[in-house]
Amino acid sequence: MQKKTRIAVINWTTVAIEVGAFVEGRERGSSAYARLALEKLIGEQNLREAVDHYIGFKPGFELVRSVLREIQPWSAMAYCYELYQGSPDIEIRRSAIELLRVISDKRVLLWINEFLDDSDEGIQAWGFGVLDQLLWKELVQPEEAEPFLARAEQHSNQRVREQACFVREYLAQRKQQDA
Repeated sequence: MQKKTRIAVINWTTVAIEVGAFVEGRERGSSAYARLALEKLIGEQNLREAVDHYIGFKPGFELVRSVLREIQPWSAMAYCYELYQGSPDIEIRRSAIELLRVISDKRVLLWINEFLDDSDEGIQAWGFGVLDQLLWKELVQPEEAEPFLARAEQHSNQRVREQACFVREYLAQRKQQDA
């Protein structure tokens, strides 16, 4: 018989206050607050280790990716960016941006130009993929993405240009369906 392990009791009032979901006696709830609470409960160190687990392709890496995609923790996004900027290993740098592509939210939009400017074509393509996913998930509006999209259409990397063309077609179809 398997022994059940009890996890520490969570003080939800404290968590709600810390993530801004409980202010002056008023309750607030949303997916955004839930993600903040999960990030807080899991902890920054555990989330950084999750990124390392994924990048190392250790058993369970796909589950890690799925969890990070669901909660979109800022600490994991920032760590991916830190790895991109600081690792001498190109595979780690590429994997960090590939993971960032699926876990990111609007806060990473300002990094797109840096990814497009990178000397590595893989990072350029994964970096544009970040913008693609932000648009696909409707986390940024097309007008916010326009400067990056226009730049990608003129990029020296053929893969980036092809991705930009695909995104333009997708956005045109989406606009037509919304009309």
